Amino acid sequence: MEEVRNKVYEWTLDLIKEGKTLQGLVLMLSTWNFAYFRYHIRDFNLTGFEKALKECNLNYFKNKKFEEINFDDKEIQDRIAMAYSTLSSFKGIKFVGASKVMHFLCPNVFIMWDGKIIKKYGAKTSPAGYIAFMKRMQEMYKKGMFDGLDKTTSLARAIDIYNMKNYSMPDVFK
Repeated sequence: MEEVRNKVYEWTLDLIKEGKTLQGLVLMLSTWNFAYFRYHIRDFNLTGFEKALKECNLNYFKNKKFEEINFDDKEIQDRIAMAYSTLSSFKGIKFVGASKVMHFLCPNVFIMWDGKIIKKYGAKTSPAGYIAFMKRMQEMYKKGMFDGLDKTTSLARAIDIYNMKNYSMPDVFK
């Protein structure tokens, strides 16, 4: 995998752990979501984004794990839908960036996606579509459908790497 991309992943997590959540997420958005974020850097509502992060209250998911969450639970669905909807409404973030923000805030729970992954799985970019994607990823994991997952990271990140390797960025992994 690209060395700088890997470093940005680690740096973003480090900044968030140090309490510099906004700095970490802006770093991530400007590199991992650059295809869209770059067009909105000048008009990105940083104050509104910071407020939205608090409203999303993703702390609920901090001690949870992707493999254990019941994605059929109404409360879980409502919390994910609210956070995803709130974050994806921002210019510069949208649906791809929302999954990334959620992942970096809760890397043991949320799987990132991009246009190629969405297309591969026939997913919808709505909040319900993201929840259905998460549920499908969990079902596929439980059925043993992901070969060679990275055991050195969270399961959510390992599935993300699998999807990147096979669908988003296969040339990088050759």
